[in-house]
Amino acid sequence: MDGNKKSLGDLSTNFWKSEFRCPCKKCRRKKVRVSQLLIFKLEMLRIELGNKPIIINSGIRCPEENDRVGGHPNSAHITGLAADIKVKGVRPIDIGLAAEKIKGLRIGIAKTYCHLDIKPPSPSKFWIYENKIIYSGSIENDNLLKFYQIINGKGGEKTDG
Repeated sequence: MDGNKKSLGDLSTNFWKSEFRCPCKKCRRKKVRVSQLLIFKLEMLRIELGNKPIIINSGIRCPEENDRVGGHPNSAHITGLAADIKVKGVRPIDIGLAAEKIKGLRIGIAKTYCHLDIKPPSPSKFWIYENKIIYSGSIENDNLLKFYQIINGKGGEKTDG
C-alpha cells in the first residue's frame, strides 16, 4: 500500500469480506454474503465512536461453526446479519451505548466484545452475556444503560429470560 493512499475495503470504506468470512475450512472458498444494511450501520457506529477502527471478532458462521462456538441455533451470524465486534480502548458497554444511538440494532454485551445484529427484536432488543448465562427478556429492555445496570445489580433485581 502506498504511504499516501488509504486502502478502501471491498464491502465498504472500512470493511473487508475477509473480516466476515466463516473461519471453518469448508467455507474458505464460499462467497461472503453479509448484509449491506449491517455494514452501513457498522460504518455509522465507527463515526459515532470517533472514527476508531472496529475489529470484527466473528461475522458469518455456517451452522456447523455456529454450533461449534455455542451460538444460538437461529443466530443472525448464519445469515450474515450479525457481527461480534470490539474497538481498542472502548469497553463493550460503551460500544453498545454508541450502537443504541444508531437505531435498528439488537445489542448483546459480553465481557470482551459487543454483538450487533439487524434482526427484529425477538424476544429482546438487548442482552448481556455473563458467565454463560444470557440475561434478556422481560426486564427493562428499552434502554441499554438501565438494562445493563439492572443486570449488574445497580438498578434492581436481575432475572434471566
